[in-house]
Amino acid sequence: MIFKKIRSLVGRLFNENQQMIVVMWLSAFYWKLRKYFLSVEIEYPQEFLENWNKIKKKSSQDKERNFTVYQLIKVFNTLFKGKETNVIEFGTDRGGTLTTISKFIKENSNIYAVDSFGFHAAEIKENVSKYDEHYQGNYKPFTKETRFKDFDHRKLSEELNKILFKKNSKLEVMVGYFPNLKNEDMEKISNLKYSFVHLDFDLYQPTKDCFNFIKNKLEKNAIILVDDYNFINQEGVKKAVKDLNIDLSKGFQTQSGQLIIFT
Repeated sequence: MIFKKIRSLVGRLFNENQQMIVVMWLSAFYWKLRKYFLSVEIEYPQEFLENWNKIKKKSSQDKERNFTVYQLIKVFNTLFKGKETNVIEFGTDRGGTLTTISKFIKENSNIYAVDSFGFHAAEIKENVSKYDEHYQGNYKPFTKETRFKDFDHRKLSEELNKILFKKNSKLEVMVGYFPNLKNEDMEKISNLKYSFVHLDFDLYQPTKDCFNFIKNKLEKNAIILVDDYNFINQEGVKKAVKDLNIDLSKGFQTQSGQLIIFT
């Protein structure tokens, strides 16, 4: 409880970009100790390391969580090899995870990315629930002045579509406060089945809304990756999963705080 308050205080003293710098440094230091205390050393694939070195400055995930994404995409590619598939990410942030997905995903993959990108920070703040203690009060997350300063989601989309085009795949980025997207965007993603879902909205109600949206839109053997599940300052995510009666026996929790569900 004391550490939770300290972590929350740090989050309020520094803006989101500054927080990410601190988190990345602490995480790298912690996981490096694993080698010396547990005699465990992961040999990361070179392609993963090259990608990580390019995205780490804009990623909201540390190296370990991003490696989970990388590995799951490799599993996904094997499960759905030769099939046309749809992937959706709720909570794109500055595109670290989306870049990893786009670079390593198989051919014939349609990717949809949903985020407010700072344009709907006021709506997000107004709908923070009692389960999202860290985001209450004067703290204003996900704004154009902080996390999305000097960031253009359109440029990100253009860059990633150049990569995806070579794989007969494409990316569509949608701006909005889910589920209040543009009618055409909501209609498009509502009429699809998904094989991979990345859920990273941090908060209680958006997490519930996303699960309710996708629960009848999943292909057999679909993979759901929930970020922040065990994060002490994003406790609304775990509360949402609990309230939805998600069957945790169909998945597992990672040591870096994520929840992975197989359908």
